[in-house]
Amino acid sequence: MNQKGNYKINGVLNDFRSHHKQMRIFAYEKYRKSRDIISIAYSVFKLEQINRKNKLRNVEIGRFVDEHYGELEDILTELISYVLLEKINIDFYNSKNKFYQKKLKEKNNLKTDAIVLFSGGIDSLAGIHWAKEYFNHITGVFCAHADQAWTIHTVNELSSILFNKYNIEIKTIHVPEMQKGGYSQLRGFLYILAAGAWLDIYNTDTIVLSECGPTIYQPRFGPYDSVTMTTHPVVVEAAKSVLEIILKRKINIYTPFENMTKSEVISYIPNDVNISNTHSCITSRFGTHDGTCYGCVIRKLGTIGTNRIDTNYNKNPLIDDTANMDNLLSLLMYSQDILLDYDSMPLYQIEKIESYNKQDLFRRFALDNFAAIYLMNKKGIKPTSVVQQLYNDYINICGESDLENRVRKLKDTNYLINEKIL
Repeated sequence: MNQKGNYKINGVLNDFRSHHKQMRIFAYEKYRKSRDIISIAYSVFKLEQINRKNKLRNVEIGRFVDEHYGELEDILTELISYVLLEKINIDFYNSKNKFYQKKLKEKNNLKTDAIVLFSGGIDSLAGIHWAKEYFNHITGVFCAHADQAWTIHTVNELSSILFNKYNIEIKTIHVPEMQKGGYSQLRGFLYILAAGAWLDIYNTDTIVLSECGPTIYQPRFGPYDSVTMTTHPVVVEAAKSVLEIILKRKINIYTPFENMTKSEVISYIPNDVNISNTHSCITSRFGTHDGTCYGCVIRKLGTIGTNRIDTNYNKNPLIDDTANMDNLLSLLMYSQDILLDYDSMPLYQIEKIESYNKQDLFRRFALDNFAAIYLMNKKGIKPTSVVQQLYNDYINICGESDLENRVRKLKDTNYLINEKIL
């Protein structure tokens, strides 16, 4: 990179002809478009990492298809501006990486109805179960960051179960390291394009994204919070546009759990399916559930509210005064405001809710969080004093009837499935 913030990114890992067997297919001339998609995906992801250390102004990205430069440059520039709040100009150059010219030996059954993004978490496991009922044949795609070995291990175990029980294959696509330094806001763009790279190979036009609604539309609890935008509608739409331009056809994206809370998604998973071996912790590289991160907190509340057997946590801030309670208390105070004082909440807390008309979704989400504490009390499990006080503040005004009704309604959530196509 020179002093003016110019940077040239080669968005190709040396995986196409290496030991990563599932990646070798992208080295063949027949799937040049798929490799082009991967190059853009990798480059945008790496761009965010580079920009954290060295502010970028102009970035050149290597491509393998010499078409539609202007359209794609505009889409990526606007996406980066929206997500990173940075003005970075995108240009393309022709990559010199070579392709296999010999004929590809393909399996006769290389066909599927939908590509389902799979992360090893509860939502993605639910997505597999929804998709296998909705489509005749599905294939999962997992994006493996080399520095997240435990996630890879978890997904490998789940993949074996899904293949042996349902004959569902999970393809692994190797992506750049996540690295330290916080969440990658553009990782969702990377994941969707990685899934999209398999569309041409499997001759399908459909991708399934299975995050729950409060994650898709995750609000800020505080004015300076940085929240995940993995499947934010703007990110999804940008990825969809890139795929449609390169593949020259309409792409269908399903978000079946867009209008469902975490508890509702957990309830959707059949009771005979083991969810304890899924992984939701942000600190996934350590191989355990910390118990205090936001992902662990909403998972724990969701499994309590639906009476499902959960995983083990290192800490449980619901009952342990010594555990870090920041994420739990922020969530419960936010939930309390949603239920008791919505009209007085600051714009930064409800902007996404209002913009996308998700008031009912977040009301149910807030009820779910207190319903879990309601069930803890019913079972004689004593929450910490501060958690109990927040719960008491709610029931002193509203009583427990809404929470009782909420627990009953969580037993059947199929009617909330979103079958609309993006």
